[in-house]
Amino acid sequence: MMDITQCGPDEWADLVDIFSEMERYHHPQAIIAAEQMAKYLKERVFPANSGTEIYKGMSDGRIVAFACVTILYPVPRYSGQMFIKELFVSQSARRQGLGRQMMQFIAQRAQQKSCTHLDWLSVRDDKSVQSFYASLGAKVVEEVNYHRLDHHFLTQLASNQDAG
Repeated sequence: MMDITQCGPDEWADLVDIFSEMERYHHPQAIIAAEQMAKYLKERVFPANSGTEIYKGMSDGRIVAFACVTILYPVPRYSGQMFIKELFVSQSARRQGLGRQMMQFIAQRAQQKSCTHLDWLSVRDDKSVQSFYASLGAKVVEEVNYHRLDHHFLTQLASNQDAG
């Protein structure tokens, strides 16, 4: 069992280690510098104008999980759509029900904020993740496409250069 709370604006330093672990998980070859992660969290993730709420899960006096969410508008029926950008459980705390506990907390927060949808992305080929989300009742939305402009095309579009 873990205690989940919303992080305050000055708690960024407490999450440097678990955010660094998450980066290493997603990008094993990357070199993660604690100083850069601290600066990133303080200047980009935690400021009020980031639009991000950060929830931390504590167990035995340490942070073992976190989630970053935002609310998107417009959504039908004058409501909101909570979007989970990241949910991460530390390697040492996996397979203990903490992901389910974090998802339950997020679902409660979504309802408190009058959201009628809770959405997130996941790695399609990760069968354990897909099974976990299916066990929550989540469905894969196949009627929409997820689009991305990578750095090159983003720069090109922003500078109004012809992409063709």
